[in-house]
Amino acid sequence: MSTKSSNKHNFPSLPSETIYEIFKHIQHEPTLFSCLFVNRAWCRKIVPILWARPKPPIYKERASRSLIETYVSCFDDEEKSILFAEEDLSQMDRLKSPLFEYAVFLKELNYPLLRLAVRNCYRNLGDKEFSKRIKPTKPEVEVNPNRQITIMKALCNLFMRMSRLESLVLDSYDDIPNVPLFTRGHCFSNLINLKIYWTNFASNMSNFIKKLPQICTGIRDLSIEFDLDGNIEAENIANIIKSQQSLNTFGLSGSHNQVIPILSALESQVESLTSIKFSRINYQWQSLDILGKCSNLKSLDIVSSLCPVSREVPDDSSIVANGSSFNLHISETPQLDFSQHLRIIGGLKILRYLHLTSSTPSDINNLLSAMITVLPNTLRHLNIEQEFSLRHLGTFLDSCKVPLEELTLFPNMSIDTGYLTEIIGYVKDKSSLKFLYLNLSWESGLVNKIFTKEIDDEVQKYLFTVDLDKLRGEEI
Repeated sequence: MSTKSSNKHNFPSLPSETIYEIFKHIQHEPTLFSCLFVNRAWCRKIVPILWARPKPPIYKERASRSLIETYVSCFDDEEKSILFAEEDLSQMDRLKSPLFEYAVFLKELNYPLLRLAVRNCYRNLGDKEFSKRIKPTKPEVEVNPNRQITIMKALCNLFMRMSRLESLVLDSYDDIPNVPLFTRGHCFSNLINLKIYWTNFASNMSNFIKKLPQICTGIRDLSIEFDLDGNIEAENIANIIKSQQSLNTFGLSGSHNQVIPILSALESQVESLTSIKFSRINYQWQSLDILGKCSNLKSLDIVSSLCPVSREVPDDSSIVANGSSFNLHISETPQLDFSQHLRIIGGLKILRYLHLTSSTPSDINNLLSAMITVLPNTLRHLNIEQEFSLRHLGTFLDSCKVPLEELTLFPNMSIDTGYLTEIIGYVKDKSSLKFLYLNLSWESGLVNKIFTKEIDDEVQKYLFTVDLDKLRGEEI
C-alpha cells in the first residue's frame, strides 16, 4: 500500500527549459527568491533572472550595499587596480567570493539607478576601512574626494568585460567613464532598448553618444528626453537614429529648436517605425512630412506640443502620419490651435482608435462638433476623457457617418441614473455601435455614489460594459 501511495504522487518532472520559461514569467520577486533554495537546479535557473535587471530600493542602504558588494566581489585584477592602489589590494579579501559571475547575467544597465545605489553605500562597502582605501578621484579634496566615481568606473569596466546588454538607460551626469573604457568589448552588440535623459552638457556623455552609432546598430526602442540647447548634440542623436537597422518605437521630449535634426533623421526609419510619441516638442510643420511616409505606423501620441501658433498646417493633410491610433491631450497642447487639431485627425488616413482628453469642457465639445466632416471612415474606437458635454456627444453621434463600433467614456464626474439614461439614449440610436464602456474608477458604485480617485494604474480596469446589441434586442 505504501508503494502505491508513493507512486500516486510520483509525477514526471518538467524539462529544465520549461521550468526556466515558467520562472521568467513570474513577476513577483519574493516568489522567485523563495524558489532559490528548493534545489541547485532551480537556483541556477533563477539567479540569471534576478540579476538580469537588478533594481534595489533607491533609499535603502542595505539593498544598495548588497548589490554593489556583490558586483565588486566579481572584479578581476584590472578592476581591482581601478579601485585600490597596489598596496591596498589586500582589501578585496574582506569581501566574500561570489557564487556566480553575476555581471554575466546583466541585461539592463540603468546608469542613474546604479549611481544612486553607489551613492547610498559607498562609505560602508565591506567595512569602513575598505571604503576609505578606495582611490579618490580628487585626492586633494578632503570633504568629497569623489570615491563614487572611482567605484562607477570600476563597475563599468566589469560590465563592459562580462555583460551583453539588451537595455541601457543614461543621463547627462558627469561621472560616465571616458569613451575608450565605456565602449570596449561587445557589451552593446545586443542592445535593443535605449533611453537617454539629456538635460545638461557632460563631456564624456557627449563623446559616448557620438561613438554609439559605430558600436550599436540593432536598437528597436529609442526614447530621448532632450532639454539641451545644442545643435551638435542633436546631430549626434540623429546619427544614432540613422545607424539603426530597424527602429520600431521612438519617443522624443524636449523644448528646444534643435530637435529638428532628430526629427529629420526619422526618415531613415520610415519602413520600420510603428509607434511615435512627441512631448513638449518645438517642431516646424515641415518636419511632419516624414511621418506621412511611415507606412507601418500604428500609434502617434502628441502631448504638450510647443508648435508655434503662427505656423499653419499645410493644406495637404496627407503629410500627417497614417497611423491607426492617435492620442491627443488637448489641454496640454495649448499652442496647437483648433484647426491644427482637425488637420492632424483628418490626416490619419487609416485611423482606427482616437483618444481625446482635456480638462477644459469647450475643447472636446468644439472638436466633437467640427471633426464630423474630417474623420476618416476607418475609425472604429473613440475614447473621451475628463471634461465634455453629453449633449455635444449626442449631437456628434447623431451626425457622424463613420461606423463607430466602440465608445469609451471617462467622465470627470459621478455617474448617476440621469447620466446613464441620457447616454444610453444617445448610443443605442447609433446602429454601428456595439459596445459602450464607462470607466467607473471614480465611482464606488454604479448609481449616485462618489468615489475618491486613487492614483493607481488599477483604476483603468474599472470598466462597466454595455452590450448595445443585446440592449436593443431586449427592447424589441
